Amino acid sequence: MNALLDPIHFSPPMSERETVTLTIRIDAALKRKLEAGAMESNLTLDEHVSWLIEEAVFVNSPEFFDPDNWEAHEYRLVQEARRSSALGHDLPLEQVEREIEEQFGAERSSDLPNET
Repeated sequence: MNALLDPIHFSPPMSERETVTLTIRIDAALKRKLEAGAMESNLTLDEHVSWLIEEAVFVNSPEFFDPDNWEAHEYRLVQEARRSSALGHDLPLEQVEREIEEQFGAERSSDLPNET
């Protein structure tokens, strides 16, 4: 898979409230994979790519490595559930939470929504 990012020059400078266009060149195989991912997620290609970029920024942020961060905790729960599902395992949520807490040392935060 090849993706080439052109140098990014924002004019006018980007602010938090503005949407900016990012142009990348990708090969046909990567484009097909992105389109398939978007279709599986019931998203447009633009929405899917935007979500992938946001996810990449998050997993490389200091917040992701903070054991008390509820978003990081929830993200790990989802990833573990996906991994288990891909491996053909059907694990109860409580077991997944226990395994993540053991692996990352995170405890359920009071900031997390209560299960109903």
